[in-house]
Parts: sequence; C-alpha cells; structure tokens
Amino acid sequence: MSPAIAASADELCERHLRSGTHLHVASTMSRPNALVRAVARNFAGRARFTVSANAFHAGMHSLVMAGVVERAITCFAGDTAPVSRPNGLYRDITRGRPFAVEEWSLLSFLQRLIAGATGAPFAITTSLVGSDLDPAPERDGSARRIPALRPDVTLVHAHCADARGNLYFSGPVGEGTWGAMAARRGVLATVEQVRATAPPHAKCSVPADRVLGIAECPMGAHPQGMAAWPEIGFGGYVDDYPFLEELAAACRAPQTARSWFGKWVKDIDDQRGYLDELGAGRVAGLISGLRAAPSAAVRPGGRASERERHVVLAARRIAREVRDNGYRTLLAGIGVSHVACWLAARMLKSEEIEVEVVNELGMIGFLPHPGDTFLFSQRHVARCRAAAGTLEVLGQLVAGGARTLGVLSAAQVDQDGQINTSRTPSGGFLVGSGGANDVASHVRSVVVAAAAPDRYVPSVDFVTSPGRNVSCVVAEFGGFERGADGAFRLSSWLPAEPGADPRACVRDRTGWKPVVADDLVVEEPPSGRELAVLRAIDVHGTYR
Repeated sequence: MSPAIAASADELCERHLRSGTHLHVASTMSRPNALVRAVARNFAGRARFTVSANAFHAGMHSLVMAGVVERAITCFAGDTAPVSRPNGLYRDITRGRPFAVEEWSLLSFLQRLIAGATGAPFAITTSLVGSDLDPAPERDGSARRIPALRPDVTLVHAHCADARGNLYFSGPVGEGTWGAMAARRGVLATVEQVRATAPPHAKCSVPADRVLGIAECPMGAHPQGMAAWPEIGFGGYVDDYPFLEELAAACRAPQTARSWFGKWVKDIDDQRGYLDELGAGRVAGLISGLRAAPSAAVRPGGRASERERHVVLAARRIAREVRDNGYRTLLAGIGVSHVACWLAARMLKSEEIEVEVVNELGMIGFLPHPGDTFLFSQRHVARCRAAAGTLEVLGQLVAGGARTLGVLSAAQVDQDGQINTSRTPSGGFLVGSGGANDVASHVRSVVVAAAAPDRYVPSVDFVTSPGRNVSCVVAEFGGFERGADGAFRLSSWLPAEPGADPRACVRDRTGWKPVVADDLVVEEPPSGRELAVLRAIDVHGTYR
C-alpha cells in the first residue's frame, strides 16, 4: 500500500505523532522546516518529545520556543548563517534547561544512525577518544562502542515523491537517508512536488514501505534553501539570510522570541499561509537567487585589515601544508577556516596544484559562488565536482585515512592543541562539536583562531576536539607550529608595525607562553593579488 498523501504538514503531525515519541529531524543540505514548524504549532503546551538532529539551528529554534523538546541528541546547537555563533536559547542546556542534551560528534552520531538502520545493536567509532565527549573516558584504546540510534519517526524534506510514495533527494545528502532508514515506525515527508513517475535516471532515496505519509509542501525547507533539480523542472531556492539573521536576533530575549514564534509559527495556518506571510516578492527573489549572489562593491586597494591579514596568513599556511605533504583534500570547517581554505585553493590553482575542498554535509570539490561566504550555501552545490554525504566525507575522506588536511576554527585552543567549541568558562553552552571532533581525531589539522587571552588559553575549559593531530595554530600576527617535543612555538611572524616584538605580542595577545622559534620566518604583508582574490570571495566582509 502506498503511503497516504496528506493535505498539509500539520495533518501529518496530527495523524502520526503523540507525546513521548522520539522524533529525528533528518538533514540533507536542507531540513524539513515546514514539518518542524507544524510540530511546534500543533504540540506547544500539550506534548513533549525526544528530538535527535545533527544540529539545532534555523527552523529547529521553533521547537525550543514551543517548549516541546524534553531531551535532545545532537552535535551542534546555535546559528550557522551568516556566521557560526552561539544562540541564547541553548545557553543553559548543559544544566538541563530548557531540556537535557546528549552531545555527539557528527560522524559518531551518523554511525549510531547507521547501526539503527542496519539492525545492529551498536556501532564502533574512532572519534571522541581523548575528548570530553568520550562516553568511556576511563577505557584505553582507540575505539569506542556506542549504542545504535533508533528514533520512532523521522521527519524529512525531499525534492519529490513518486505516485507510489518513494522519496528522492538530489545534491549532497548529509545523513538524510540513514536518518530516514533508522526510524522504527517510519518517515513523515514533505516534498516540493509529487510526480506520477520516478525522476529520470534517479535512484530511490527512501523506499515507500518506510514512508508513513507525505504532504506536498513548496519551499518546505525555508528558511534554508533547496538545490535545483533541472530534470524534474525544479529550480531550487537559496537560504534566506535576512530571515535567519532576524530569527537569531529574536532569540536574544524571551519577549522577542515569543513575538517571532507568534508571527511565524503559532498564528500561521499552514505552509500556504507561511508563504503568504513571506510575500510573493521575497519568494521570487529566493527562487531566482540561485543564479546570482547579491553583488557588492569590492574595495580595490588599500592596506589590509587585521582580519584580512589573518585569512591570508592562514591560507598561506594551508597552501604550504599541501605543497610539503601532498594533501589532495581540504576539509573546511565552518568559520574563518573555510574562507582560508577557499583562498588557499585559489592560490594553489594558480600554481597548477589541484586540491579539493570538501565539507561535512557532502560537497566534494567545490569553490564558492562569488559573494556567498556561507559554507553550506545552495549556490555552491552546482559548483561541486561530486555530491555525496557525511559518511563519504567524514567517514571515508577523513576517518578512512585519505590524504586530507583538516582546517578548523576554535572558540578556545590550548598549548596542547586541544580545541573547545562546547563550553564557556562558566560552564554555559557554546555550539558543540559538529564535525570538528571527527576531523581532529583522525587527520593532521590547522586551527585558525583570532588571538585573545581568553581564546589562546593554557588549558581549555572543555575538550571538544583532541589536540594530538593539530600541527599549527594561526593567529592574525603569525603561526604557531608544533615542534618535535610537542610544544607550540611562534614559527612565522607578520608584525603589525616596524619594530614590533614577537614575544611581547604573544604575551600581550594570548594566554600562551611566549615561546618563539629560533628560525622565526618573517612573513610579507598580504599582496595586492591575495587581497583581490579574498575580497572577491568575501565581497561583504563577513570574515575580513
């Protein structure tokens, strides 16, 4: 029997969900945000759920505002666009407010879903070991046994369904297929379109016998975007950055969060009403936005800002690692790190050295669409050499031992190379691991972090990612390289002004011991060409 076609996402929720259900929110390059809003709207004040998702951001905030999350299983909670940063809704989740949280890395989370989907009682992971995310820190060894993750119902948003109820994804798939197949009862799906037949040359992503119900829901991923699929006549749409910024701002105070929830969730009848509230002009702009990023004037010359110096120094270091060690792939972590990766790849290409930039959701071999600095932008999908998933990137290219260099950002980094992106000094929550722990656990890594005494610390407040594979840390004034004795020394130096003392700079701008290498390399200021390429990548100055 084919799954029933419902009139709306709200109908799917009312028909199939009840309090106490373990909901999984599957993530491809898009999320089932219309379904998430329907859960928040229909169950606020009358139901609580365990919710698993690889990240709580964007539309997931509405579940928190609705008070329907009793317990969360996740890898990240915060905001990702226009930049990765904490969100006040999650400030106290480490203390069980407004819900309890179970934290994982992106790959270990996916490995639990794969175990659930394949009927295994547990998975084996080589992530987590040596970090404060380790479920068995008292044990020796290089691997951990972690329990299978089997939600009751998984929510997905797919490009399309055929008349029999099979679901089809296009573009990078993140963990979406595994998350869907791990569900005990099955999948609730919204789709951009229901077709009479399967898309041409497409493989089924989720078979109909795993699908409980479907609702056709145009722009069901908004405020996130959806990659184009020309073969089915679907043009796609981009992430709504102004909407995401407004949402992040609304989360800063309870009264503004309540107002936002009322306008965009509680007082909306269904997806049609939601699109009406967005307005036809805004919707049309999001659909046409895949073809061109917003333009902005690029500053043609002038002295480099300190942030530009930072990105250029990091890109030079990445390029040097590629030349010296033969890396073929750069794993770009979100933040200034991914912009430095893009710049390094452009610099290397001019030397006829090809290197592929990848990200944790499954983009392989991509460079940014000009003017769009969001790492997971739908605009970049068409520029990928291949569209894969989290398993292929973090599982094969990273944990599998390929020639991959990790490039990561950090809220804190200490003199053992350990990274914290999880806790504030007072024990509050930052954003979590995402895929950072998986990268630092398996491959040589460069950390790109702005200098500050509370960022470069003697010992991090929480070990999100172990430091054993961190080879270099790059600040605005130079790079710290790990020596044969395991200690970091300032090995490259770009003075802000003539006569500046490197030891004094390290002492004043970090909390690290001011140790300088005997063979300190003095860097040249950013060249006009380096700045021109960087400013063409980041025309709005988001990271520079």
